Amino acid sequence: MKSVELVIKGRKVIDIGYRPYLLLNAMYRDIQKIFAFNAREEGKETVIIRLQGEDSSITQYIDFIQSNFPEHAEVEEVIERSFEGHVMDADKFLQLLQFEQINKAVPAIISIDKKQDIMIGKQDSTISILKGVKEDASDALYEKYEQLSKEITEIKATLSEIKAKVA
Repeated sequence: MKSVELVIKGRKVIDIGYRPYLLLNAMYRDIQKIFAFNAREEGKETVIIRLQGEDSSITQYIDFIQSNFPEHAEVEEVIERSFEGHVMDADKFLQLLQFEQINKAVPAIISIDKKQDIMIGKQDSTISILKGVKEDASDALYEKYEQLSKEITEIKATLSEIKAKVA
C-alpha cells in the first residue's frame, strides 16, 4: 500500500474542475482513497492531492497526472511528496465535491433569479411603451384615413360636377 501527496502548481488550476478531474481519473484506476483541496503556495494556485492505494495503481495515476491536465488548466509543475496520514475514501470525497458544487450553485441561482426579475420588469416596461406606440400609430392612421376619405368624397363630388357640365 502506497501513500503519496501530489502538489500541482500553476497560473490556473483552481475553479476549472481540476478536483473532479482528479477524482474521476483516480476511480478509473481503482484508487479507493483520495482527497484533493485547493490552496495557494508561493503566490501560485495549487491543488494538493493525497492518495492511498496499490503501488501499481498509484504509479500509473502519478504518470497520468504529470502529463495530462484538464481543459483550461495552466500547470507549471507537479511535485510528488511522501505522505503519512489518513486519506479519505473516494466515495466520501465524491460526496464532498458534490456538496461544494451545490454550495457554489445556490448563490449563482439566486443571482440569476434576481436578474431574471429585473429583466421581467424591463420587459413589462417595454411592452407598455410598445402598446403606447401602437395606440399612437393607430390614432394617427385613423386620422389619415378620415382625411383621405373626405378628400376622396370631395374628388368624387368634383368629378360628378365636371361630368354633369360636360354632358
